[in-house]
Amino acid sequence: MIARSRAHLADAGEPYFEHLRFATTVGLMALAAGLACLVHALIPALCQRTASRTIGLLGVLVVDRRRLKEVGRRSSEAIAFAFLVLMGSAMAIFFAASPAPVTLQLFYGTLAFSLPVTLLLSNSELESETA
Repeated sequence: MIARSRAHLADAGEPYFEHLRFATTVGLMALAAGLACLVHALIPALCQRTASRTIGLLGVLVVDRRRLKEVGRRSSEAIAFAFLVLMGSAMAIFFAASPAPVTLQLFYGTLAFSLPVTLLLSNSELESETA
């Protein structure tokens, strides 16, 4: 596994942490585009252009990896949303598995999603200020 990873990093021409940053950014952007589609499906007034813009930026990034910093900056709100949803989901699962009363589990599970919902309601297109 280590030899295959080293070979892949050599093929990509990137050291480990640079590759980690690139792959994490791509993964969070892809997740953000998917989440934006789901949010838009439920509430059409939200995320009307978020998925298509994020997918377009992914295309830019795949064509030219050197634009990682620029693309990351332009999609920072969408990336933050995806990250917050992931963390909220992890916390909700943790609370659901706890021995606490169901009402407390529901309260904390709901609270875990308060940050991504607040971000979405304050920036319905998840656009970065610098976009």
